[in-house]
Amino acid sequence: MSKRKRKPIGQGRAAVESVASRQARLAKASDASGGSKRQTSRAVTGRKFGRSKKNKTPERLVPWHEAVSLPSLAFAVALLAAVILYAFWPTFQWLESQWRNEPDYSHGYLVMPLAVALLWMRADTFPGFRNRLSYAGIWLLLVGVGMRIVGRIGYMDFMDGWAILPLVAGATWLMCGWPATRWAMPAILFLIMLVPLPYRAESVLSWNLQGIATTISTAMLRLVGLPAIPEGHTIWVGDNQLMIEQACSGLRIFVGMITLAFFWAATVRRGWLDRFVIIAMAIPLALLVNATRITVTGILYQWFSTAQSRSIIHDWSGYLMIPVAAGLLWLVKNYWESLYRPVQVFVPGERLRPKSA
Repeated sequence: MSKRKRKPIGQGRAAVESVASRQARLAKASDASGGSKRQTSRAVTGRKFGRSKKNKTPERLVPWHEAVSLPSLAFAVALLAAVILYAFWPTFQWLESQWRNEPDYSHGYLVMPLAVALLWMRADTFPGFRNRLSYAGIWLLLVGVGMRIVGRIGYMDFMDGWAILPLVAGATWLMCGWPATRWAMPAILFLIMLVPLPYRAESVLSWNLQGIATTISTAMLRLVGLPAIPEGHTIWVGDNQLMIEQACSGLRIFVGMITLAFFWAATVRRGWLDRFVIIAMAIPLALLVNATRITVTGILYQWFSTAQSRSIIHDWSGYLMIPVAAGLLWLVKNYWESLYRPVQVFVPGERLRPKSA
């Protein structure tokens, strides 16, 4: 039988001392390099206390002046825009006919220029383009295609128009990346103003607006001393009859004010409260302006009795209420911004620091 050879006691102590010295040397090197105790113990003993998280380098975003010079990106954007334009050409024709024939949606011609202006006004906050395609935007493209299919099957033209929003957002996400899509989201959401309301929603809203306009106009006529009596959606002022028809319901100014308020709210950079106030104030201002128009028309009808003069009064009062409503909304916006100004925070060290000559 072979006997096991025992190591000399001196060699064992030397091995222990070498391991201890190695641990001390590694600990000292880790402390000098700023490493943590957990990393030191892992390096010495070799045990795994958890998965080490790799430091993810931030993705490089390309500025716009570099991205637009890339032929591949420009070609891809042009190709995708051509495909969307070709696929939605009947939808755009329907939208243009609605803007031209329906006075309530005549603001549709201004939506695209205002969306471009909104992007231009926010150009200083543009985060940059992604240096490669973002395939996560494909699911938004599929949502837009699904909405278009549902709109065609159910003969819902408004659904066909609403499909433009996810298609534009998905194409922006795919080509430019999520940071650029999030930056452009206010302008993309603003495109919903291109599409008229569904017929049922438009009918219900117009009917309710007629009733509200009749009530407010009757009260205003009585305040100026005229004997106004409401009868349904009709106001009797003496022997004159003011019929609050669907064209006078205020739907045109209501939709126009919401569009203008959304645009101004998107340009605000202070906070969500300011945006909410601007959009919320557009509704009562639209009702007030429409009731004022009916009241002024009823007063002028007392002085002018010919059909030609009354037709001029009716038409011009409709034209003038749009700039009046926009001016009132602008005054409310400026008053709110001057009433609640952002508080400027001063750091004591900066206040005591001497100004450089």
